[in-house]
Amino acid sequence: IHNRFSLEKYLDAQIEEARQQAGIFGLIYIDLDKFKQVNDVYGHHVGDVYLHEAALRMKRQLRSHDMLARLGGDEFAVLVPSVHSHAEVEEIVERLKRSFDAPFAFQGCVLHGSASVGIAVYPEDGATRDSLLSAADAAMYVDKQTRREGAVAQAADHQP
Repeated sequence: IHNRFSLEKYLDAQIEEARQQAGIFGLIYIDLDKFKQVNDVYGHHVGDVYLHEAALRMKRQLRSHDMLARLGGDEFAVLVPSVHSHAEVEEIVERLKRSFDAPFAFQGCVLHGSASVGIAVYPEDGATRDSLLSAADAAMYVDKQTRREGAVAQAADHQP
């Protein structure tokens, strides 16, 4: 998969193309939930294998012209060119989230992974690389916080 530098280069080119053609495109920001715990409990080697497997699963959910990049640590982004609506980007997000439904099993470990995801759509959410990355990152943190609060509420519901 691509790295941050490569993503930024393609993102700049996509912005220019969309600006010239009055087009839209999506940017998806992905953060693997509880990744630090994987490294702390199972070690960095298992964490590395988990990153690799998660990237492969996500890549399989994308169209051939979509671009998956690892930004660093447990953060990824997907550049989604050639979309007609926000809903089209959301459909890809749902596929990405479902790629974590099945447990990850390797080296005697079984991990139940998940990811927090945020979307930014050009030009609605930003017209520059930095504004789009910031908007997608902020949306991802909203997703992460909403899911945490949901988990806490669900746990409270099951209290005697």
